[in-house]
Amino acid sequence: MQKIAFVTGATSGIGRELVLKMVREDITVIALGRSDEKIDQLIADTKSLLNKNRLFIVKGNLNDQEGVDKIAKEVLLILDKHKYELDYLVHVAGRVTSGYHLNNDQHEMTFAINHLAVVQLTHLLINRIKKSMRSRILIVSSQSHYRASINFNNLESKSFYSILRSYKRSKLYNVLFVKGFAQRFKEIPIFAIDPGLVQTKIGTKNTSKLASFIWSLRAKKGIQASDAAHHMFNVITQEAFDQQSGSYIRHGVNVSSNPITYDQENIDKLWDISLKMLDITDFLIKGEL
Repeated sequence: MQKIAFVTGATSGIGRELVLKMVREDITVIALGRSDEKIDQLIADTKSLLNKNRLFIVKGNLNDQEGVDKIAKEVLLILDKHKYELDYLVHVAGRVTSGYHLNNDQHEMTFAINHLAVVQLTHLLINRIKKSMRSRILIVSSQSHYRASINFNNLESKSFYSILRSYKRSKLYNVLFVKGFAQRFKEIPIFAIDPGLVQTKIGTKNTSKLASFIWSLRAKKGIQASDAAHHMFNVITQEAFDQQSGSYIRHGVNVSSNPITYDQENIDKLWDISLKMLDITDFLIKGEL
């Protein structure tokens, strides 16, 4: 039976390599991208790999709630038209930002893209994901979350903003969301993915010249994006992960996350606040009471 995946951040870095891997393995992919040039390149690079599987492109921006809603509607149109259900939802897209920027919803941009967009998109698509232990939701986190703290009075780092504080906190929130989802929804395995240091350009896209230079030097020591994608693909496809929902996976291995991510009060409080920010009152799988 044909497997269907939706991948954000699909036209560069880890996301692009994961899409290429999936297509080679005959998985049909709905790929989210922003750049026409990168979208065209992905289409060209996958053309010869397509067999019975297909590649669908959704162009959109995760910057704010309206953008996420438009993306979800396009994905749902594709699913409806072809009578598909999602097997895999993979949140790869992320942002690192120099300077404090608000989106149209008045949320700090890194917080909005790295955390709120993940929550909103998962909510909007949850009822089109197959309820199966072989289904997967993956959210790319980061080892930087180990150095993050949580302050519910300053979740978005609006006070004392710094590029590193905002980013590492957003990656901490990814892990807390994974654990909260896993507790509430047993039907769909979900994982926080730590790819380790990877040779990508995420730290050069929305950052100052100094931050971009430092990232470029540091990234040279990282693994290839294709290696990170390989580890993610194993989590997606290997039966061994069926019973590990809620786990933090580093280089394909289940490891302990930041100790504060096991605090139930943190898990529940972030869950409730995030849903309130997004005006979500019914984060439920169909058929649940």
